[in-house]
Amino acid sequence: MTKTEILDAINLLLVSKWPDRTVYVDVCPLDFNRPSFWLTVEKYDLTDGNRFLIRHDLQIRLTLYDELDEHYDASWYRLSQETDAVTELLIRGWMVGHRHLKPLLKVLPIAVLAAVLVYFAAQVYNYFADPMTITLVYEAQAEDVISMEGWLVRTEEPLPGQTGTVSRAVQEGQRVAAGETVATVYSDDSALQTVSRIETLELQLQQLQFALTSYLDPDAALKLDTSITGDILTLRQTLSAGDYAAAESDLAALKAAVLKRDHGSYTSQEEIQAQVKSVESEIQQQKAALSGAKTVTAKASGTYSAVCDGYESVLTEAFLEDVTPSKLNGVKAAAEQSNVGKLIYGDTWYYAVVLPAEQAAALKDMGRVDVRLAKGFDQSIRMSVVSVSREENGQAAVVLSSTRYLAQTTLLRHQAADAVLHTYQGLRVPADALRVSADGTTGVYCVDGENASFRPIELVYQGEGYALVKPAEGVRDTQTLRSGDQVIATSGELYDGKVIR
Repeated sequence: MTKTEILDAINLLLVSKWPDRTVYVDVCPLDFNRPSFWLTVEKYDLTDGNRFLIRHDLQIRLTLYDELDEHYDASWYRLSQETDAVTELLIRGWMVGHRHLKPLLKVLPIAVLAAVLVYFAAQVYNYFADPMTITLVYEAQAEDVISMEGWLVRTEEPLPGQTGTVSRAVQEGQRVAAGETVATVYSDDSALQTVSRIETLELQLQQLQFALTSYLDPDAALKLDTSITGDILTLRQTLSAGDYAAAESDLAALKAAVLKRDHGSYTSQEEIQAQVKSVESEIQQQKAALSGAKTVTAKASGTYSAVCDGYESVLTEAFLEDVTPSKLNGVKAAAEQSNVGKLIYGDTWYYAVVLPAEQAAALKDMGRVDVRLAKGFDQSIRMSVVSVSREENGQAAVVLSSTRYLAQTTLLRHQAADAVLHTYQGLRVPADALRVSADGTTGVYCVDGENASFRPIELVYQGEGYALVKPAEGVRDTQTLRSGDQVIATSGELYDGKVIR
């Protein structure tokens, strides 16, 4: 039997009696409904009853929130009736699993499984006479950001355009060496279908060759299983690193290994050898049928991208040397494009934006800043401030650069982004909870049993409707604000030690 099971049982009793009311368990929100109940654990102890038994002492608080009239008052008569109804309901006991619990209205010095404390009418009335809301304190963070929109700039060269159907030999964002084939251009779609058929046959041939090896080497299957396990781990690592171009290649290798493993059933070695010869013959026939294929190779090492958008010859490093707000805002794509793709040289890429002069100056002062692109890439990128242009109509062009994540951003061009200037960490509390004591100390009041307890704090960050704070230095341990504390968000007059319940 657990605390949760007991709370759930009480919750079920209340809901069955008052199906139209909400029962808040553990935490009561700021905008709670009326009428409703708030069920929370006040105290829970485990002690040894004897050599064979463990005593559970559980003290539960049930608070009644009644309806209010236009004067923000609750009816004493109705509150008394409802308190009597709740007491009558709970005193009968309830089932928790296969055990029947009969609660007491006060804690006794014996093995008590549960004690229920019901807040009576006077206490409920006091709540409404001095309305109070509470909320939990929790760790949070906030940021100062600059929202911007600009262009990604790289050193790029379109590959010569070709007439026909393009079959790409490398993946988006993949590094290629000088002279490496990046694509093959075929005269029509039928030729591309032939290529696809050849690839399928080659996978089948690998499968047959493994089946033949399995007859000769009984440990071949075990070795392949080990290889498949390694391929899976490699794929997971690649995906975790966000290198999706490499992940596609790793997935292809894994698929090929799995196909080998599933080699089917053959009755003899001779049967497999005959099938191998048949597949090899068909591969040769399919290759012989291909004609007019043209290969496109990289003239220098670089990163391959399959998409040309016309900005390759416009947005260049030379363009950024004397960039201005008007120049950047007026940029247009060139007409020439390539259906084969392009090569990106080097590892450095740039992000050029137009900002208000004050924001541009703030970035310049920082020198380096974390940038989050709005779409296409979900990681924060550490970028350096390369240049800030002269002011033009209250604006300036800012150029940022990075040498990371080039392969993951090859398809991005015009992008919105946030530059994170500062990050703040602290305990989040409602702005209304901030109080100043008589001696000028800033703090919040927390629920401490039946009383309000003042906790001195230091303000870390002020947001809209909330604040991030930290405990004030040099305070006693009992006055230290911690995550999980119940802070009084709104209330009437408060002072340290005030009875609030």
